[in-house]
Amino acid sequence: MKTWLIVTLIVLLVVGIVYFFLYRRMKGQADQFNKMYSAHKDVRDIFVLNKKIVKQPVRPGLKFPKVKTYQVVGRVTISQSQKGANFSSTQNFTFMIEKKEYEKIDINRRYRVEVAGNYIGKVLKSRK
Repeated sequence: MKTWLIVTLIVLLVVGIVYFFLYRRMKGQADQFNKMYSAHKDVRDIFVLNKKIVKQPVRPGLKFPKVKTYQVVGRVTISQSQKGANFSSTQNFTFMIEKKEYEKIDINRRYRVEVAGNYIGKVLKSRK
């Protein structure tokens, strides 16, 4: 009877330790992403052409599991000036976005958003 209790306690202790280390690792990865996002974020105006929900694999080589990703296709004007000459072009980009921000966006509207690479962090306000 006592061995059953001891084995159960040892298993619970091992599961707790594994959970603790996995939680710390996931928290560290989230903090690293937040630091990278904060360093590279840029506020831009985008015109939303399309939005879609796509099921993609977690990593490119894996067949399973597939998770929902929320994507927004937007038109962005990029401008650059060098030595007094201004260059600007309009390009279409596919942005990754979170579900909460995805629900705020409508098609054929202009928005001011925080962008880091191809990731939209926050929709600031709608521009008409």
